[in-house]
Amino acid sequence: MIENLTFLNLQWVLPVVIAAFILLAVFIWKEWAQSGKHRFILKSLLAFLAIFALVLIALKPALPTEETTGKIVLLTEGYPSKKLDSLKKENRRLKEVEYQPGEPLSKELISAETVFVLGNGIKEFDLWQLENVPAVFLNSNAAEGLVKLNYEQENQVGENLLLKGTYINPNSGNQLFLQGPGGTALDSIILNGEEEQQFQLSAELKVAGNYVYSIVEKDSLGEILTSDPVPVKVAEKKDLKILIVNSFPTFETKYLKNFLSEAGHELVIRSQITRDRFKSEYFNTDRIAINSLSETTLEAFDLLIIDAATLRTLPKGQISAIEKSIRTNGLGFFIQADNAFFNSTGKLYPLKFERVNNAEITAPQWPGIKLTRFPYQINDDFGLQTIHDTGNSVASAYKLIGQGRIGTTVFSDSWQLVLEGKNDVYRELWSQVVEQISKKQNPGAEWQQELMIAYQDEPFDFQLRIDEDSPDLKTNTGNIPVIQHPAFPEVWTGTIWPRETGWNSIEQDTPATFDFYVAEENDWSSLTAFSTQQANEFFFACPVTAGQGHKPLEPLNPLYFFVVFLLCIGGLWLEPKL
Repeated sequence: MIENLTFLNLQWVLPVVIAAFILLAVFIWKEWAQSGKHRFILKSLLAFLAIFALVLIALKPALPTEETTGKIVLLTEGYPSKKLDSLKKENRRLKEVEYQPGEPLSKELISAETVFVLGNGIKEFDLWQLENVPAVFLNSNAAEGLVKLNYEQENQVGENLLLKGTYINPNSGNQLFLQGPGGTALDSIILNGEEEQQFQLSAELKVAGNYVYSIVEKDSLGEILTSDPVPVKVAEKKDLKILIVNSFPTFETKYLKNFLSEAGHELVIRSQITRDRFKSEYFNTDRIAINSLSETTLEAFDLLIIDAATLRTLPKGQISAIEKSIRTNGLGFFIQADNAFFNSTGKLYPLKFERVNNAEITAPQWPGIKLTRFPYQINDDFGLQTIHDTGNSVASAYKLIGQGRIGTTVFSDSWQLVLEGKNDVYRELWSQVVEQISKKQNPGAEWQQELMIAYQDEPFDFQLRIDEDSPDLKTNTGNIPVIQHPAFPEVWTGTIWPRETGWNSIEQDTPATFDFYVAEENDWSSLTAFSTQQANEFFFACPVTAGQGHKPLEPLNPLYFFVVFLLCIGGLWLEPKL
């Protein structure tokens, strides 16, 4: 029993013990000076017991109770009444508790013999309250509606807003519309009634700003069934300065330069024709002499694309210049792979690879489209930043090296997508590679958010990467406390609970701000229900033995300690009179 003893006022231990020690020392000194050794030991023992009783009264010792509150059903959003009636028939003394998101769970739940979670489940930010509690998630709600959505929230003028999602159990004949901020339909698809339907909607982004698009579902008569917001941030287009160096002209470079030049990027291409002869091409830029890859030459570019064959033959001085440009100037460095590249080592080879047998690859973002690949995959080790994956392997990625990035891809002969008429896939593939690996233009602050959309009065987590000792962040409701990452001092994390719907901002003491969208309570109900169900299924996958939940603490009756205190004080009062 003694090993389970704890104190409810544990934070008071140090001052209470110090005060007790001083009190006991004063008593011992006083008694020794007045009475010497005459009954000194008896008086000291009585004083010690009296003071010890006062210490226990102040600290409030407690023991875990062995009693449980029986079986409880926790009713969450969307719970089926029929399932609740069945549980009541099986468990006559079943107690009902309604779940309130963001509120502390009652002691009854924590000490219950078994907790049945009924409905869509507990919000992810509240699941920690049921750790080690014997709970069972009874998910009897079949997923239905738009349950998955994927798109880039941050875009640039001239790019296409591309939304990809999954709709489960659609009604045949209904339509999904992508509507602009003014309510104009920009794209649409017809739902086919299949059990699970993948869909894609797109629209061209023409003007910079923060906008709220919408995905609207209508029935065959044109009646609106659902309308959910799609927040989009559109920045002014940034044209990159790109240098491509090849040992010889290739189809991959030919189609890549066409795409990059048509996108408006400033492009310089140097291809080797013979041992000592080179051919230079210029697009959207003035002529620049590229005699060697020096740090001064590379300083003018945001991205260097080089093939593996050329990289292997570069002099050590040029390799050092490239490495220094990456580390100190933030140069983006992309390596066009060949079969020999995947076994290379050196300063400019931070990515590791593993051989596979598949010659083709299918990425989830392009369902039904097969891309050719080298027989390798990128190892997902520490520090790897994924650009494209196949669900179980990484196809394109980069690593941060100082201020810059080094990346590559196992895709091969991607130019064949253009010949097959799959221009959208080709443009999306290379847009993502170029954008993520290229030099970042000193943003001052780099923000990331955990959730696509925030909700009012629910926690919203964000991450800030900034080179400051203690960033001063605030919203219109006050300052925001942040926590510094122990291993990466430039990374700070924080959590806020938005109070207003619509676009909100986090400001810092520099001009950089972070905008995020706060949705209404009923927005994206199908998507949030599905994600909540999945989170609960994963959380409650490991069973906990019934009756082994948290034991509530039962404080010991302070009357016992008070009686001891009175007896000891009475003894000290009575002793001189004997």
